[in-house]
Amino acid sequence: MNAFEALTQAEAFIALGRQAAHVNGQEAEEQLWLYLRALCHFIRVTGQVYRFEDALAAATPGEPLHLGAHLGLQEGSFAQRAAELLLRRVYTPAEPQQPIRLLITLLHFLSETGQLGDAEDFFLHHLEAPPMAIAQFRSLEEAEGWLKGVADPPSPAYILIGDEYYQFWYRREDQTRGLYRDYPIAAELEALTAGGIPPHTPSFATRPEAEDWLKNHPTQPYTFVSIAGEHYLAVNHQRLKRHSLHHVASALKLWEEHKRALERESGSAPGEPPFNPQ
Repeated sequence: MNAFEALTQAEAFIALGRQAAHVNGQEAEEQLWLYLRALCHFIRVTGQVYRFEDALAAATPGEPLHLGAHLGLQEGSFAQRAAELLLRRVYTPAEPQQPIRLLITLLHFLSETGQLGDAEDFFLHHLEAPPMAIAQFRSLEEAEGWLKGVADPPSPAYILIGDEYYQFWYRREDQTRGLYRDYPIAAELEALTAGGIPPHTPSFATRPEAEDWLKNHPTQPYTFVSIAGEHYLAVNHQRLKRHSLHHVASALKLWEEHKRALERESGSAPGEPPFNPQ
């Protein structure tokens, strides 16, 4: 079983634990299951599945489970309380051991790589944050050069090329890799503009003026600005310490074209769901 499959299995285990806690009115425990689910998602969106797979391979099978030194110092933290929850499950009859071991290894991995703080921040804020981009490049050529030059790149993950999202992927088994344009904020932009762009948006003559203003007035996570009379959606990428600026009219036009292309590929008429023979 590879790390992708193991994480999926762990997420199914988490879902059962969360459901039981919810039914029993155990809000604190339910929050810990949500925290563990967010950690699995954090590994995926930051492109660290292969890196975590290496950590799993290095773990000694059958070794007694325990709180590592780093986790032990996080008194009262989500990480420590989640680990204690999992360790209690180890001694519960009929509990599946593989997902428990995976999740404890995941906590140790994040602790040992100094990512527990970032992972907790992701848990607390990811529902209202924009899709995470892990790197930024000025041009497609620069991004492709980086992708070809890194021996074991993070995958899969979003990057920014200019202001646009691209999905890149890498398959360790045969060393294949690539990237393609994606539209993860397009549906959000469509929803935000459905009732019209809010009046009295901050207005600037040039993009540098807008960027300077955004540095001192970071969005949480989106805001509209006007540059030279044109509306833009500013997206705050806290991990990259920058905002991307998306021209509203152009972005919505590209999104409609993308949806029509998907409909043609699926054989559906515009606005209709794909045909389902069942």
